[in-house]
Order: sequence, then C-alpha cells, then structure tokens
Amino acid sequence: MNEIFIVTGLIIFAGLVAIKLNITSAIFEILAGCIVANFFNFSNVEVINVLADFGILALMFFAGLEIDFDVLKKNVKSSLVIGSASFLSPFLAVFFITLYFLSFTFEQALLTGIALSTTSIAIVYPMLLNSKERLDDTGKKILSAAMVVDLLSMIAISLLFSDLTILTIGFILAFVIFSYFIPSLGNKLFAHYKGNAVEFEFKIILFLILGIGIAGEAIGIETVLFAFILGVITSGVIVGHIKLWDKLKGITFGFLAPIFFFKVGTIINLAALYENVILIVLFVTICFTSKYVGTYITTKKYIPTQATYIATIFNSRLSLGIVAATVGYELEIFHEGIYASIIGSVILSSIIASMLTKRTCKN
Repeated sequence: MNEIFIVTGLIIFAGLVAIKLNITSAIFEILAGCIVANFFNFSNVEVINVLADFGILALMFFAGLEIDFDVLKKNVKSSLVIGSASFLSPFLAVFFITLYFLSFTFEQALLTGIALSTTSIAIVYPMLLNSKERLDDTGKKILSAAMVVDLLSMIAISLLFSDLTILTIGFILAFVIFSYFIPSLGNKLFAHYKGNAVEFEFKIILFLILGIGIAGEAIGIETVLFAFILGVITSGVIVGHIKLWDKLKGITFGFLAPIFFFKVGTIINLAALYENVILIVLFVTICFTSKYVGTYITTKKYIPTQATYIATIFNSRLSLGIVAATVGYELEIFHEGIYASIIGSVILSSIIASMLTKRTCKN
C-alpha cells in the first residue's frame, strides 16, 4: 500500500508540472518513475505491474473508441500512405546505418529499426486530446494513420519473434467472431441495463479489457492492438452513453494510464544511458529526422495544413519501441548498451516531439 500511495502522489505532482508547462503528463510520469527507480530504493511491487498492464490496455481501448468507422473508411488511403511512410522511412534509415556503419548484426539492425520506427498511440492520443474534449475529423485521421504505424510495427515484431501456434490462430479466430457479434449484442445489453445502480455496462467493459490481457498473456501474444481494435468495434455502442464514456475516460486518464507511464520510467537505467549518450544522440537524430521527412512529404498531400504538426507528433515513441527493445534484450539479441540506447532514444524523441508540438500549436 505504501508503494501505491507514493506512486499516486508522484503522478499527481507530475500532472501539476505538466499543466504548468503545457506538455503531456505522460512525459513527466515517465520521468517520475525513472527518478524513484534510480535514486530511491523503490520496490517494484506486483500490484503496480498489474495496474500498468491494465493501464496500457485501457488506454488503447479508449483510443479505439475515438475512431469513427465512416471517417476511417473515407480516409483509408491517406491513413495507409501516411502510416506506411512514417514507419518505413525511419526503419530503412536506422536499419542501413546500424548494419553498414555501426557493425550491428542483421538481427540487431532489424530490431533496432523496428523499435525506432514506432509511433505510440499511447502518447499521440493524449496529445491530440489535450486541448479538446473530443477529437474532430482531422484528429481522427491523424489517429488512424498512427494506428497504421503501430499495426506495421506489431506485424514486424510478430513475424520476427512470435510462433504461429494453434492457440494463437484460435485466439485470432475467436476474436474475429466475437467482434462480429459484439455491436448488436452490446446495443441490446446496454439499452436494457442503462442507468442501473450497479454500473453493469461499466463492469462489462472492464471485464472485456481484462479478458483480452489475460488471454494474450496465456497464449503469449501482444494484446495492445487487440485492445485498440476492441475499442473501435465497441465505439458505436459506447459513444451513445455519455455517462459511461465519462467514467471510462476518468479511470483511464486519471489512474490507469499514469501508472503505466510511471512503470515505463522505472525500467530506465540512468548509468547505462550515460555510458551510451553518443549512440542515443545518433539514434535520435537519424530516427527523428527520417520519420519527420517521410511523414511530412506524404501528409502534405492529404492534410497540407497539418503536415508540420503531424510529422512532429508522429515522432512520439513509447510502448511498442520499449516492447521491441525488451524482446531483443530478453532474447539476448541486444546487450545492455544497445538496449539502454534504444530505450533512451524512445524516451528522448517523445520529449522532443512533445516540446516541438507545443511550439507548433502556438504557431
């Protein structure tokens, strides 16, 4: 309980700093976790790990709720083009430079390219929502393109490191079938139990999110994308229930997501970051510049007035970049130096993107 109390207090403080500086609170929640893990003897308790895992799933689910199927269908071409360019431009740049100039092995170069090519919806979504209660059509277009980047990142990681087992195929098929029936079933259930005192609709949503996480952990697959897709599928049901929407938003952004970002900060080793500062600067320069150029050129064709903003905000990397780096470290593809460099680059590029986005919004 002491750890939860300390974490909650630090999250509140991080939120106050973020409000004062007008920068997304996720950055300061990560920094808070990093500070307590490196300078104070903070014990990493299981309840924080569980809440952090639930937090990223809840955040991805809520992001999915913002996707309008009509907007998605209308802008599928622009989303695919922008998202593909935003992923491939830094991936190719990082891959070739690490392979031919930094003497990385093929696997190291490949996985480093994937880790530094991501665009984190977990960061992009709060940034988009920072100044608005709900996303407009342009915001939904941006989020759809960011989803494509994350989708490509997940496919790349899955192809490299996931074994296609019978359980995996069964989970995907079950999810597809479930997705087909949930809109009509959800409408009937929510209409019948709307306004009840036991918050039945709210409990169903939490149960579904937890179910995806537990099933994914048991099978051994990354469930972040499934949580996002579940949000997209159920958006037509939930957006019509304003009170339910507000409750989900409150628990996600007020409690669960901040714990996830705090947990991310606790895995950063400052000593390893300091020893590899030159490599971090090189990584950030390559991945930030290449992603900015690739995203800007394609966005200029479809959303010309927002090209600079989108090219900047898409340099926000977090969850999947950290996942890719961690997978590489656990499989001994990366040694601690490369691992720390990738983690540092992911965090630093997100901070830079957040600060530049603030200036872009002012201009």
